[in-house]
Amino acid sequence: MRILFWNIMHGGGSRAGRIVEQILEWNPDIVTLAEFRGTAPSKSIAKSLYDEGFEHQLTTVNPDEPTWNALFLASRYELAAICVSSAPEPDLYWLLAQVRSEQSFHIGVVHAPWSIYLGRLEYYAALVQVTERWQLGPGVIIGDMNTGIDGHDNETENSEEYDETVISPLAAAGWHDPFRVLHPDVCAPTWYSPYGNGYRLDQTFVNDELEKSVAACEYDWGASSEDGDLSDHAALLLDLALAD
Repeated sequence: MRILFWNIMHGGGSRAGRIVEQILEWNPDIVTLAEFRGTAPSKSIAKSLYDEGFEHQLTTVNPDEPTWNALFLASRYELAAICVSSAPEPDLYWLLAQVRSEQSFHIGVVHAPWSIYLGRLEYYAALVQVTERWQLGPGVIIGDMNTGIDGHDNETENSEEYDETVISPLAAAGWHDPFRVLHPDVCAPTWYSPYGNGYRLDQTFVNDELEKSVAACEYDWGASSEDGDLSDHAALLLDLALAD
């Protein structure tokens, strides 16, 4: 089973059709998107994926504010939205669901606020609390964490306390970063600043019950053209060896 996460940048815009083509080329079973919106381009992405067999869809879009960035989850398998106490806020940036495949599991999609002044540290604290209280069985959390470990994921913005406040508590709760397990020394920026500095912002974590099923975890920037890249973020591809 392949899980895809991609920050599609500003709802997709004029790139929406090519974004769908690229997603289908990666051949995922589950698609998770950040910066998805309630606008026409994002809606066209959702409709095209539905037509391609991703009939089970959830989103955190606020219908009263369709231009706000939100999350999107589409699956070839049945989905059931799950609510947990002390979930990260705002609601636009957290989505938890059960994937009802033959070997079911839960997936949490995240998009941490980019600034500490917008509640990024509070978001991290809530996320850690969710993992510490987790009683849902096999689980994966995937998304845009908007930072990384200083000096390890290249020197990352606002990351001095990331290891202490996120990575170490998650590990203590039984959640690990499969990319780092499989590629301990690889520098893999997933976003570049206007100054050319690269940061691995897009990450995933699996718990002990799912870790043995991880087959691969890679990043892919997808196709580019004379019009530029499809997004300012690389996509994250997580492959799990689960029963069909």
